[in-house]
Amino acid sequence: MKLVVLQEPPKQKILENESLEIRRKYLAKQGYRIVGNHSAIKLCHFCKSSIKGNESCYKHTFYGINSWQCIQASVTLDICNLRCTWCWRDIDYNPKKIKFLDNPKDIVEGFIREQRNALIGYYGYDKVIKEKLDESMKPKHVALSLTGDACMYPRLPELINEIHKKDMTIFLVTNGTFTEMVKKLIDSQPTQMYITLPAPDEETFNQACRPLGKNGWKRIMGSINLLKHFNRSVIRLTLAKELNFKDPEKYAEIINANEFKFLELKSAMPLVTQDID
Repeated sequence: MKLVVLQEPPKQKILENESLEIRRKYLAKQGYRIVGNHSAIKLCHFCKSSIKGNESCYKHTFYGINSWQCIQASVTLDICNLRCTWCWRDIDYNPKKIKFLDNPKDIVEGFIREQRNALIGYYGYDKVIKEKLDESMKPKHVALSLTGDACMYPRLPELINEIHKKDMTIFLVTNGTFTEMVKKLIDSQPTQMYITLPAPDEETFNQACRPLGKNGWKRIMGSINLLKHFNRSVIRLTLAKELNFKDPEKYAEIINANEFKFLELKSAMPLVTQDID
């Protein structure tokens, strides 16, 4: 038996002036299905696992979300203002002239269409649970957390409203640096609002998350303070050894000073598999 650390394939260097078509091909190889000009879905491990009767994700255990009816999506594909050390996304990609112009209704309909297209082939696989696969054709949830930060999309409140119109739930994950958008969402609330608390203090935040703009830490604190206005809210700690997994009393000070519903701790770790001879 040997342990093998899975390494990501070498990243193709993405230039700022790269055409959208080249970018689409690069992402398609990774399993992304592009929706419009700046959105995408990608089947997550637990969606594929659950339709075969295997494990579901924590959202199913904690919150009753069916993994086989969940769309993992992004409206700001690979676009983020942080370069977190632990991020597994393509943080080298940083286009300067991105325009988020797509219509929210078109994006939501595209999510549903591409999710179905991604799953339809499982009808030819004899190890799926057909009842679950049938249900997966009618998705009931959007996890807006695939890549990038959704709060950069200026029509995010409209998009959330479109998802609710289809009787679907939505969990939104943001890094908290877009406080103005978080304020707007108080009147157009996702089913559950997540803000990542990525560090116990500003110095650690700057070292671990390497923000592209200024005042990121101050904005995160402002966004977390707004969680008291949301019906369902989460502070999420993404913890990595030798980076931000330290000073629990400082985390506790921030947590105790704010009002929210749930606290989630998420570990950043390397992925390993076992090869059995």
